[in-house]
Amino acid sequence: MEKHFAYCSACDRQVEVMMKPGYVPLPGKPIPPEAMVCLAHGDTCTGALCPLFGVPSDDMGRALARARENGGGA
Repeated sequence: MEKHFAYCSACDRQVEVMMKPGYVPLPGKPIPPEAMVCLAHGDTCTGALCPLFGVPSDDMGRALARARENGGGA
């Protein structure tokens, strides 16, 4: 699992993020928010004001649970 960091303005700090399992980035293209999972969700963040991904909190929670089931999570 490859972790990255992204600045979260709601938390005012860097948070760990990872690509969703199975996502293959395209060379030279930005990674779309829907391909990322925030590892701070449900831990240090509720996701209610997420400026990074703009997805509902429940959706990010499910994506994080799937990522952890597939061996990639904190």
